[in-house]
Amino acid sequence: MSKLLTEVGGILNKLAESSPRDIQLVAERFHDHAIEDRMTASDLRALLVELGYSSVSDFCGAAGIPLHVVKRWERFGVSLEMRAVLMMMQSQRKRFEQATHEFEAITHVGLVDFLRSRKV
Repeated sequence: MSKLLTEVGGILNKLAESSPRDIQLVAERFHDHAIEDRMTASDLRALLVELGYSSVSDFCGAAGIPLHVVKRWERFGVSLEMRAVLMMMQSQRKRFEQATHEFEAITHVGLVDFLRSRKV
């Protein structure tokens, strides 16, 4: 029996032992990841470059995300949930850059250049 069939069988066994609420949560997760619109792979790559990563693989390596997920994200993009997390990271980065520029204007210290040289 193939590994995939074994895994599917395991999932079905777990579902059979689950409460109705658990089954609803699994159905919602399936909907979120398989049916709802996703952030495209090209949009994901562009956002990750903006966040300072050279590739999806580079980001996932830094975050400890497994290789099979990297391959899936490179092909299909990410769910709306993950998009929200990445957009929050982008927003935080922009806020940090703004605060840094304000700091530099007051102190005349090149903090942005220093941090970029350290890949922060």
